[in-house]
Amino acid sequence: MRFIRPRRSPHTPSVHPRTHRLAIIRWIYLSCVLAFAIWVANFFFGSLFYLRSDGLVLGEPAVVAAEFPATVRDFLVREGDHVTAGQVAALVSSQNVAESIARLAADVAARQTRLSALRIRGQVVDAMLSLAENRRSVATNTRQEYETLLSRGFLSLDKHVAALDGEYRSQQDLETLKAEKRVVQAETATLGSVLAEAKAAVRGLRQVYDQGQLRAPISGIVTRLVAGKGAVVRAGDPLIELHGDHHYVLAYVPTGGIYQLAPGEEVEITTGLRTVRGIIKRVEPYAAALPREFQRAFTPVDRQQVIRIEFSPGDVQPPLFTKVQLHSRLFAPGWMSRFWRFVGIPAAG
Repeated sequence: MRFIRPRRSPHTPSVHPRTHRLAIIRWIYLSCVLAFAIWVANFFFGSLFYLRSDGLVLGEPAVVAAEFPATVRDFLVREGDHVTAGQVAALVSSQNVAESIARLAADVAARQTRLSALRIRGQVVDAMLSLAENRRSVATNTRQEYETLLSRGFLSLDKHVAALDGEYRSQQDLETLKAEKRVVQAETATLGSVLAEAKAAVRGLRQVYDQGQLRAPISGIVTRLVAGKGAVVRAGDPLIELHGDHHYVLAYVPTGGIYQLAPGEEVEITTGLRTVRGIIKRVEPYAAALPREFQRAFTPVDRQQVIRIEFSPGDVQPPLFTKVQLHSRLFAPGWMSRFWRFVGIPAAG
């Protein structure tokens, strides 16, 4: 039996459009596979070739703390409040400081009393000195006259002895007053210096205590109230944590990559759909543990190099503690030049 070859209808569509569609699909598939491969390579190894890291928006940290053991009476600010430098943020009381101020004040009063007595004694000595010098002069003249009379036989010996004794006592009293004047002057100077130091100590302690008012050291945002009302804190324990108004980004960069960061380089800071520019201010010579929000569960704590990035002037700064993503600006030309330097070939131009 012979098969009859079907005739081709002139209305049968050509296979060329189908072949063209298959080629397009094939290229789309290959492009998707290539893009996926590039994405996987970039996901695992991209940070070795260009800057791609996470960071936190921070402000200059500061704390409100007492320089003495104290009891917290009240907080005048809440978390999230903006404070200015010098603003009263908390009220405390300290029995130790109160006792120290009272003891120093009593000591100052005693020293002032002693100083007043020395000054009175000094005035008395000054007043007696002129009389003592006059007395010594009269006694000396009397003794000289008695010696003249004694040599001529007009005076008995006991009168001459009495004149010598009077001159001796007058000289002794004069020297005693002079010595006492020197001692009083020395003690007055020493006590005056000690009294000035004691007064300065009282003023400094009262200034530090400031009636129990603790003030904010910088202008910024209150981020945490560490202690509670009625808590007893030691000297130096923070009561309030602050972050300054000037924000910057602290970023963590993996070490061992081909690229090298340097101060002055521009980077892009991305948070959500918003991107601003930043400038690397400082590359720290140490590595630090990543913050908890950057660590994945069930993995060891990673340590990476720390860099500080300042926002470009005029850009709106993200809120404090915002997690941001960083990457290089126009990283392809920069990466190529660094790659050539890495392999030892000078870049063109």
